[in-house]
Amino acid sequence: MYAQRLSGIVLDRNTLLPIPHTTISTLKQSVFTSALGQFTITNLHKGDTIRITCVGYKSHYMVFSQPVSDTIRIYLEQTVTPLNSVVIIGKRPSNTDSIKLRKEFAPIFNHKDATIKDAFITRSPGVYYPNDYITSTNNFTTLLSVNLLSVLDLLNKNNAPVTKLQKTLIRDEQSNYVDQVFSNQKVTELTKLKGDSLQIFMNKYRPSIADARSMSDYEVMIYIKKCYKEFVKPEEKGKSIQTKKARS
Repeated sequence: MYAQRLSGIVLDRNTLLPIPHTTISTLKQSVFTSALGQFTITNLHKGDTIRITCVGYKSHYMVFSQPVSDTIRIYLEQTVTPLNSVVIIGKRPSNTDSIKLRKEFAPIFNHKDATIKDAFITRSPGVYYPNDYITSTNNFTTLLSVNLLSVLDLLNKNNAPVTKLQKTLIRDEQSNYVDQVFSNQKVTELTKLKGDSLQIFMNKYRPSIADARSMSDYEVMIYIKKCYKEFVKPEEKGKSIQTKKARS
């Protein structure tokens, strides 16, 4: 019985710690090591190839040649798998910011100047109001009442602060949208510009809000590449002049 089985323990070559969940397999069967790195595989025959594999370690192979009564030790060497760099760009939909902005400043965006009509509160003629020594049942004052807040708003012609705040919010919203479309990261990836050169390029070729809204992502990429060719022309021209002078 012992001639057809193999017991062992799988260890890390560097730390000498047991490696659990390691796969011990032949062409006909597979077993896994325990939490202590131990395993037992049976029904082996002379010449069987045993493969020991585990994620993060180099695969190890051994050929079963003769029965072993003792527990064997197998050492696995760690391996490093190089991965390509991944760039994650967080892009928040501008529509989400726009909706949030309008909800937060709803009184500002829904603001309307008061009119003479707003200065009066219309009362339903079917509602009963008790008579007093001033009003009567069919008196005009029972049908209309003055809204003092609307009167004050009507008399106060200066609504500039509200209008100015609304314009500022819309302008900031448009600026943020252009920043998302024409971002520093996108320009850097396409042009490889950095530092002052990048800032000069961003300021010079920053699109308007109308252009930013009309362009797709592909059109923005084409626009940046086209602007970059124009941006480097003076530099290339200066180099060619210096080259001609050096040759002369």
